[in-house]
Parts: sequence; structure tokens; C-alpha cells
Amino acid sequence: TPVISRNAIIDTHRMQIPPLTRAKLIDATITMAGGLSCFQILFGNNPNTNDITNNNNQPIIPPSTCIYHKPPPGVTPKDYSDNTSVFGKILNGDLPSGPYHETSELYSFRDKSPHAKLHALVIPKRYIQNVYSLTPTKEDVALIQDMRQLGLDLLEEQQPRALEEEDYILCFHIPPFNSVDHLHLHVLAPASEMGFVYRYGKYNSGTRWCIGDLEVIERLEGGMVAVPYARPF
Repeated sequence: TPVISRNAIIDTHRMQIPPLTRAKLIDATITMAGGLSCFQILFGNNPNTNDITNNNNQPIIPPSTCIYHKPPPGVTPKDYSDNTSVFGKILNGDLPSGPYHETSELYSFRDKSPHAKLHALVIPKRYIQNVYSLTPTKEDVALIQDMRQLGLDLLEEQQPRALEEEDYILCFHIPPFNSVDHLHLHVLAPASEMGFVYRYGKYNSGTRWCIGDLEVIERLEGGMVAVPYARPF
């Protein structure tokens, strides 16, 4: 298996290669280097974003707490016993999270390894494993639309300038490049201040590993599956 260094990716930026071309190069790199394991090495955690503020210089890091989050009405089972993922444990109050907002159907909280000033996750309380689990139904279309709206609400509250300038990313990772088997929308802003390998790599919609929320909505509304790739296994 070819060994691809992180510097090889960064050098594409130094050479001033256009973003779309860089994205294709990174896509090819991941494929050659062995998929998910290399993906995680190249785009691993970034722990150096612990003291960040919004455009009003106000802290945007919510305190971590363990809270039981009531399941949506009409969901069976009426608990999280069928969700063994990390997010299932968060929803059940077994693990801490930094909450932003919560509705009867959705929960949003801070990513534990943020790659932007605002890096939040929006998840459904109903257990949906990943984007491959979505179907072209009114229910799932409405779900993704609601997840998008909650993401936009977070941007308006935490990074209004980024929202106004459309300097943000809303995306889903596509298996096998997802880190948690529970559907989650990444909300990142300002995108222009993100590290190159994250903005044009890990969270770059339109690649094999990442898809934008609007594309998911458009595909589902058109009667198609959520992503244009076959399920890997």
C-alpha cells in the first residue's frame, strides 16, 4: 500500500492548485492509500481549539453535561436501547456533551474535536445509522430539512458574519468515512479560517467521503437514495 504523508496533501495548497483540483487529488490519495484508516491518519483530531469565541468575542463553548434527552414521541422503543453508538450514550445521559440546542426530534452539541471556531453536530434522536439509511420519503426529507435549519440557527447565533457571507459548511460523512454510526450533520464556520486539510479535505462536500446537506435533500426529493455511491459493504 502506498504511504502518503500529510505534507503531500499540504503541498497541493503551496503549489496554488485550484480547490476543485486539490479535492480530486486528495480523493485519489485516500483511495490509493487504503481508505478509512489513511483518512483518519491524514485528518485526525485537532485538539488546539479549546479557547474560541464568536464574532462578538463571546465564548461559544458550552459546558459539558450528562443529561437524559427524552426520545421523540411515537418512537419505539421509547428509550435508546437500540442505539449502542456514542451518540446513543449521549442521548441516554451516560456520556457528557456540550449542548447548543434541543428540540423534540433533534439535539445539537459541540464536536469534541473541533476543526473550526464553530464546529457543532446536529443529530436526530431517532436512531438512523447513516446517510445510506435515509429513504426518499416525506419523513426523511423533512428530517434533513429540519437538521439543516437547526444548523443555520446555530450559525445565526454563533457565527452571524459567516452565515451572512456563506462562509460555512454543512455536511454529512459517507460510510466508511463516518466516525460514529449515528447520522450527524457537521456545522462548521467560518470555513475560510479552517485548516486546509479540513476545509478542502475531510469536510469537502462532493468527494467520495463527504456530501452536502442540500444535495442530500435534492436527491431524496427526487426519489433517489441520499448519496450517489453504492453502499461499500
